[in-house]
Amino acid sequence: MRPLDAITIDDEPIAHEILAHYSKRLNGIRLKRQFTNPEQACKYLASNHVDLILLDIEMADVNGFAFYRSLPQRPMVIFTTAHPEYALEGFNVSAVDYLLKPFSEERFEQAILKAGMQKDVQEMAPSLTIRADYETRNVQLKDILYIEGLNNYVKIYTTSATHPLLSMISLKEMMSRLPGHQFMRIHRSYIVPRPRVSAITSRYVTVAGKKLPVGDTYRSSVMTILQ
Repeated sequence: MRPLDAITIDDEPIAHEILAHYSKRLNGIRLKRQFTNPEQACKYLASNHVDLILLDIEMADVNGFAFYRSLPQRPMVIFTTAHPEYALEGFNVSAVDYLLKPFSEERFEQAILKAGMQKDVQEMAPSLTIRADYETRNVQLKDILYIEGLNNYVKIYTTSATHPLLSMISLKEMMSRLPGHQFMRIHRSYIVPRPRVSAITSRYVTVAGKKLPVGDTYRSSVMTILQ
């Protein structure tokens, strides 16, 4: 298995020293860069491949959750923080793990192994790892029929389940985690896999026998891509 290319983002120099020390002793991670400034990290992510972010939450300039949600493409993330009260929110954004400072080298190794296993699963069978119905679930992309957004959560309709999966994530955030060449936004409330579209008009697309509305904002791009 290729080591995970990782970066650290934390405004405390001592945290970087600990993470660098632990990383050097593991074969499963290759620490590429370390950042105290999230803005510089964002620029690096825009032009470099990164598998994993080791990310603090309470930083002087920005909240770690807000930073992660703002990324157009999100690598896997392990949150490293001294604040246990954020654990639930960490898993709601499908974090690989949540390390509570100070954490041991053994605990760090467990988190990196978990990230490596998740990457292996994603590469073997393309899937989306999400927090749904109080569990961490791997949803096969090929099984998704369509995704419906409702306020701050989504319903994921699949061929493999009789009921949709519920996940506390916005439709915008969900779209950012899906491959753009396979999925498209057709409405403020719907995402569809392109291969699943069986019919199209200026007002609707048909997926699995169900008509889904095409929003005015998305009509031009939908018609261009699907016709």
